Amino acid sequence: MAFFNRFNGRSGSVWVRQVEHIVLRVVSLGFSLGSAHAIRWFFSPLDSVDRLEPFITWVIAIGFGVLGYFVSRGLAHRIMNREKIWAYAPICIVVEFVEMFCNYALAAAVIANATWLHAVSPGQRAALTFMTYVALSIIPLVSLLLAVVDVDLDRSKQSAGSAMPKGQPKWGNGQAVPTYQSGYSASSVPTYQSGYNPPLVPPRGGAKPAAAATASNVPFGSMPSVP
Repeated sequence: MAFFNRFNGRSGSVWVRQVEHIVLRVVSLGFSLGSAHAIRWFFSPLDSVDRLEPFITWVIAIGFGVLGYFVSRGLAHRIMNREKIWAYAPICIVVEFVEMFCNYALAAAVIANATWLHAVSPGQRAALTFMTYVALSIIPLVSLLLAVVDVDLDRSKQSAGSAMPKGQPKWGNGQAVPTYQSGYSASSVPTYQSGYNPPLVPPRGGAKPAAAATASNVPFGSMPSVP
């Protein structure tokens, strides 16, 4: 509980929002590896071909599991960004089909060992048997749906990060520009004397520039007349 309270005090949000993203990714990877185990079982009859075949089947099984993990996220990201998926969807469909088929084949092979099905009433046995097949076959779909949630959480974090202010703008004299929330007053705007200092351009010939005359140091009536 102290660990969760430390999360709450650090970010100001509940601990579930802090750990849900990493937990969903780990769980989704676990479902993908479960499908990889079913694929390994499906190709296990090929182990007797030669000595390398068991390693090959393991590579195929792990390859399908990892490929399904990343392909599902790539497809979800492209769909949310409204990008073209025609070149990406076929491989995703093939991977999901192989995973679901192998899970169904494994369920069909071990459903006879489910002794609890024989303990239910005969009127419900057929429905429960069908639902057991479906539940064991749609495990790869759980990883696919978790991929959609994963990409959606990434988009939410990116949008929240881009909405944060990057800094308050400043005037030329270094004073901060007042925002709408902080209020606007005439005193916050730099005046002519404090905000604008015209550069002194030296004349040709190397002579020193004369001091610029301002309205404050020239007496009234001493301005030269225009001929």
